[in-house]
Amino acid sequence: MKKIYFTFLFLFSFVAFVNAQTVIYNSSFDEASYDEADVQTDLDNHPDWRSDHFTNNSATATFNANTAEQLLTGANFSYKILATPITAVNGDVITITSVIALGFDNQAFDTTQDRNMTLIGLSPEATPTASGVLGQQREGVIVQTIIANNGTVELNNAGGSGNFATNPSISQADKSAYEVILEYTIGADAASSSKNVRIRNVGASNETSSIVSINGIRAEVYTALTGSGAYYFNWAQQFFQSGSGNINRIVANRLNITKNNAVLSTEKFNNFEFSMSPNPVKNILNINTLETIKKVEIYNLLGKKVLTSNNTNAVDISSLSTSMYVVKLTSDKGVSTKKLVKN
Repeated sequence: MKKIYFTFLFLFSFVAFVNAQTVIYNSSFDEASYDEADVQTDLDNHPDWRSDHFTNNSATATFNANTAEQLLTGANFSYKILATPITAVNGDVITITSVIALGFDNQAFDTTQDRNMTLIGLSPEATPTASGVLGQQREGVIVQTIIANNGTVELNNAGGSGNFATNPSISQADKSAYEVILEYTIGADAASSSKNVRIRNVGASNETSSIVSINGIRAEVYTALTGSGAYYFNWAQQFFQSGSGNINRIVANRLNITKNNAVLSTEKFNNFEFSMSPNPVKNILNINTLETIKKVEIYNLLGKKVLTSNNTNAVDISSLSTSMYVVKLTSDKGVSTKKLVKN
């Protein structure tokens, strides 16, 4: 009985692994490492981060930590990049949740002109050599303040490919920290991938924008994600305003990056439906689905791929030993899996 229980437990764990929910990074910057004196001078001294400035050589004109458990910058065009690479395959969902403040609570928005405050997203390079990389090859959103219509804080897809039909926005009332969610659903290529975004005021109003979607992501970022990895970055832009009461800081309060823990999209654990017969099976496994299957893969309980078939309707599994397996199908809609018993 114990052996059977362990086998089913392992199988359940492996099915989850095939399209696993993974925490890539999660921090409120309250770890002791952010209290180190050199990190509070320059975030580039923290092992998790790379921080620099595009337009001058000042070592302190970068992001740094502070005693309030925040990461902040006081210079336009400073950037920070998380050193952890983010990788994905067809069917994965990458969700990035950033909580940022546009200045401190007692600092006011500019009332004379629009501002591109900060850019959040993914970069194909861990250490951009020029602003053109983040300027032209990134995939994300610009957080901007707009004076018209009594002032709004909104997301602009100038930080990514294409344009939103309507920029998701909230009012500037009850100025507080803002939660920005970017959710990338990875397809078979850059064009079939997509991005959902939303902005929310985490203050008393809890005002939330609509969720806006766009099809396609930049090819450079897709190639990086499905290869050696893309990198989260936050690039401070045109926020600095004269006068002590105006915004002169971009403040990061929290960052959470997950894989296959969708928040905005409607992705299910399995991306499409299919059935198998017979199950248990001895020789030929028949697969039925409305989707066009690109690949059939079968894994054993150790997570090792033991069979790949180009015949996606009737798969000959007679060579496999009697055991339990996981069948993984790949289509344009992503990946779906089911348990299989081989007699």
